[in-house]
Amino acid sequence: MNKSQNYLDPYWLLKATRDYEQEFLIVIAATGLLQADIDTVKLCLSNKNTVAHSTKIITNKFVELSIKNTSQQAWTLFKEILIQTEDEEFDVAVIPANSRIKKLLVCDMDSTIVANETLDEFAAHAGIGEQVSQITARAMRGKLDFRQALDERVSLLKGLSESIFEEILEKIELNPGAEILLRQSKKNNIRTVLVSGGFEPIVKVIAEKLGFDRYVCNSMQLENNQLMGKVLEPIVDSSRKLNVLIEECQSLMIKPEEACCIGDGANDLLMLQAAGLGISFQGKPLLRTSLAYQINSSDLDFVLLMMGITE
Repeated sequence: MNKSQNYLDPYWLLKATRDYEQEFLIVIAATGLLQADIDTVKLCLSNKNTVAHSTKIITNKFVELSIKNTSQQAWTLFKEILIQTEDEEFDVAVIPANSRIKKLLVCDMDSTIVANETLDEFAAHAGIGEQVSQITARAMRGKLDFRQALDERVSLLKGLSESIFEEILEKIELNPGAEILLRQSKKNNIRTVLVSGGFEPIVKVIAEKLGFDRYVCNSMQLENNQLMGKVLEPIVDSSRKLNVLIEECQSLMIKPEEACCIGDGANDLLMLQAAGLGISFQGKPLLRTSLAYQINSSDLDFVLLMMGITE
């Protein structure tokens, strides 16, 4: 099966009868970008009878190529580049120059903004790490209902002291590029929202540390300073994440096309597919076969370049 078969068509793809030639930007990123990487992408362009009219070296991590194509041609080219560079150690995205700027950034937390899966950290502390990690992995791949997986994992934490939240926070590590992504987004007047299936004592601290405008997350039942092994309603699942995106767009009076969303797991897919720029960050297989915009080799600051922010 062609790798691109399940990719959702981007909002900027026009019907052939209405299509026209316009400027598209091919942005390339790697932790250490090589000339060979740029040449590989240019070869893909050549194979599709497309020439880069300009090559802009932004940093030693980022390069931007400019092309003129119809949206149909650009989408075909984008999918071909993804196929041909699948095993390369750099990331590529094709973006229309005239609708690149975004006004809203919605981010998942676990394995996206932070490197950890926080529920797995709870479990490891309780000595049931392997059992819970297996449930998490199945849920993030879409092999297990998210609510079922959440309830199952949280029930195993019953009886733990609420002091565990502080202990887990000490283990949390931000993913590379997270701080600059939030700092520059704020500087460019982009509203930022952290939406997570994790729990408030962790999510609140991360959101405040990075300066998110809003956070949405789950709450865990506590009694006598102990975890009761239950998640309080309403839970943050895939539908809730999508609704947060819709709510924020309505509040800002913008279209979803003007939003960027980032996530890694199956419960992020709905909001990622609804956003104009839905990015799979180190995504699970379901996301990698569903979304064209992916970060697999570079850092979160690549999102800034996709949104047209270079300073």
